[in-house]
Order: sequence, then C-alpha cells, then structure tokens
Amino acid sequence: MNSAKRGLKRPAVVSFTFYAGLALFAALVWEFTLFMNSRPYSLLPVADPAVVSKALDSYGAVGSLLTTLATGLLAAMGWLFTSLPKIPSGARDHWPAAAAALCASLSLYFGYVSTQNVQWAIEASVPSLEVCQLQWPRQLQFLGLLLSFLFMADFVRRDWIGLD
Repeated sequence: MNSAKRGLKRPAVVSFTFYAGLALFAALVWEFTLFMNSRPYSLLPVADPAVVSKALDSYGAVGSLLTTLATGLLAAMGWLFTSLPKIPSGARDHWPAAAAALCASLSLYFGYVSTQNVQWAIEASVPSLEVCQLQWPRQLQFLGLLLSFLFMADFVRRDWIGLD
C-alpha cells in the first residue's frame, strides 16, 4: 500500500478509535451508574418534611451546577471559534462542535425542565425524590452535558492535531 492511501485512512482510524474508546467508556460509566442506583438504601424512608426539603434543595443545587457547566462549555466554544484563525474550512471540520453545541443546549433545556419539576415537587409536597418526573430530566441533563463534553473534546483534538 502506498503512503498516500495509508495517509488517507489514518485519520479515519484515529477518529474511529477515539469514538470507540468513548463509547466503551460511556457504556462502562452507564453500567456502573445503573449498578449504584440499583443498590438498596440502608436508611428507612423519612417522613420529616425538613429532611425532604433539604433533599430537594440539594437536588436543585446539582441541577444548577450542571446548568453552569453547560453554559461554560458554550462560552468556551464561542471563545474557541472567535480566537481561531479564520482559515476556510468545510462543515466536516466543525460537525463535532455543532453536535457539542446541540447537546449543551439540550442539557440546558432539560436543566430548565428539571428545575420546574423540583418546584412542582415542592408545591405538591412530594415525599420522595424517586419520582420519574424528577429523575428523567436530571439524567437527560447530565447525559446531554456529557455528550457535549465528548464532542467538544473531539473538536479540540481534531483542531490541535489537524486531523481530517
């Protein structure tokens, strides 16, 4: 095989390896999370409204942190795009950044939904956080943030090493 054909296949192999490694890592983290969430709690359910209120406050603080991280990621992407030299490039070079922006925006949206659901839980005096209306938006918010970081890492990797 001549060096020109090898040179064309190398970026594709590197990209495939990068995404395969990320998919394996994400699958392992997902399985570990499912394992940890399936473990029984050793504490009995508490009917004390003050404890439930503190748990809801903590839940809201985590959502605020994830929202802040997603907003920071969007700001970092804006800084990268405005500080990079203006070299003409195609959409192929920027698709990971567009995917990262989309995932960060979805994370912000699900953070908003999660905040609204926490307010609903407080108003409805929901005695537990183990309600699907509270758990799914929070998990989707985190997943969107994680995916946006992974796509952003790929964009930065491609930009730094001049891949593709």
